[in-house]
Amino acid sequence: MGGIHPVMELLIGKPDQVVHLYLRDDHHHDSRRREIIRSARAKGIPLDFLPAMALDRMAPRDSPHQGVLARVQEVSTFASVEDFLDGSPTWPPAPLVAVDGVQDPRNLGALLRTCDAAGVQGILLPKRRVAPLSGVTAKTSAGALFTLPLIRVGNLSMSLRTLKKEGYGVAVLDLEGEDLPEGRFPPPLVLVVGSEEKGVSRPVLELADWRIRLPMRGRVQSLNLSVAAGIFLYSQMAPDSR
Repeated sequence: MGGIHPVMELLIGKPDQVVHLYLRDDHHHDSRRREIIRSARAKGIPLDFLPAMALDRMAPRDSPHQGVLARVQEVSTFASVEDFLDGSPTWPPAPLVAVDGVQDPRNLGALLRTCDAAGVQGILLPKRRVAPLSGVTAKTSAGALFTLPLIRVGNLSMSLRTLKKEGYGVAVLDLEGEDLPEGRFPPPLVLVVGSEEKGVSRPVLELADWRIRLPMRGRVQSLNLSVAAGIFLYSQMAPDSR
């Protein structure tokens, strides 16, 4: 994972995930790189300085590293909704967000960042038809990929049925749904976010208790999925938690 801000967030929130740090071998480091160096040394994380060309070869082609790269452990995930619920320190863990068909790693990363900021307690990620948990996803998430509980599910519809049996309501962001009403939906709640191109799949739509769209006042007919999810999630937060 590369980039000054994502690596710094990772060092603050999940330093145990960092296996090794690599920085560009400059004669002078700016204040942000010096802070990364201090933090890594304080936490006992191995640190190497490499020539710019070597760092470029190590970094993903589509992910600018800004002279900072972190080698991280494999992202830990729950194997099922049941495992997640059994291991949760609070009951019921809510809100949850389910991802349906989001295949762009930057969109997924931005959504994870929004979820972390809004206090989401868990993310349901199907094993297929969802962007990989890559370095691009990690960087765009600003480290949220490593802070959020992630649940890998084989069948999203079956997992949502399990949550409904546990008392969860299912809200789906849908351009053909009803306008977002005032007030909060009854908890516990799971929000389903679909791809920007196709939206939420039909089997998942059929499980929705609420199909919600955000009213669009201008000429643009839809919002980026992370922005739309953020608006909805913040509308559901208790006043004292905003």
